[in-house]
Amino acid sequence: MITAAIDIGTNTTLALLAAADGDGLRPIKDQLTANRLGEALRDEPVLSPEVITLNVDLLAEIVRDFRRDGAEGFAIAGTAALRRAQNRADFIAAVREIVGLQVEVIGGRDEAALTYMGAVSNREIYPGERVAVLDLGGGSTEIVEGKGYIAGQGYSIDVGAVYLTNEFFKNDTPTSNEIETLRSHLRSRLPQLVGQVRGIKMPWILVGGTVVTLAILKAGLRRYNPMSVGGSLLNLADIDRRIAGFIGKSSLELQALPGMPLGRGRSILAGSLLLQEMFNALDIEEGLVSERGLRHGLWLAKFGKRGST
Repeated sequence: MITAAIDIGTNTTLALLAAADGDGLRPIKDQLTANRLGEALRDEPVLSPEVITLNVDLLAEIVRDFRRDGAEGFAIAGTAALRRAQNRADFIAAVREIVGLQVEVIGGRDEAALTYMGAVSNREIYPGERVAVLDLGGGSTEIVEGKGYIAGQGYSIDVGAVYLTNEFFKNDTPTSNEIETLRSHLRSRLPQLVGQVRGIKMPWILVGGTVVTLAILKAGLRRYNPMSVGGSLLNLADIDRRIAGFIGKSSLELQALPGMPLGRGRSILAGSLLLQEMFNALDIEEGLVSERGLRHGLWLAKFGKRGST
């Protein structure tokens, strides 16, 4: 049976169409579309009717497309942006009325656990092997450590690339003072998230739009290619080098960089600064980039053998 999982993120809606493959899944389609939710929450935690309509239309288009390709079931999850939106009930009701499907707004710990499940789903991991996943999103950041394919303790903090951009970058080309203020904020907040896993030596898997974008740029790709991005490595020197190249550029200049995903130019500097601070706070030497994430974990939880047992 062909089914679909959709992750409504803060910057991007990620939609996966897949079929079962043993205990795992076989992707058929995997698409990413900018959704403007985080940008819409910049001034107040309320989604405008225009943004709700845009996103309902986007979901309707995805569902029509996937049904033409044989999808018989859907699971839809909303994360940080919908957690923050005071009128998320209006969004959910509009999706239910127009698309005919239910959106589940999940908490940070559930988000972390599902992301772990998705990120490790195509990796060779020994039973009992300790693994950690760092998910750097648009509105929140999660860390979850686990053993083998089983997620363990998860931690979530409400800072992400879009949130930080909205809060700290008032100029389209961020000033040095804005950048340092953002860094100081992160250094005061991150101990809440990293205290219990700092310094633990285990493989790190990196997930999220910022991470994937940095991997695209490092590889010199002109567009996103999951086969080229998944399994690549990022270290602190890679991140430092990219940040140095981003500073002093406007969002339009960043968006124009070869390979920059649509809608990512505005938040890539803040996301990269967050990733840099996470690497330093957690003593991460390098991490393995995963092209998989929450949508894959959601699919496995709702439709896969592991999720149904």
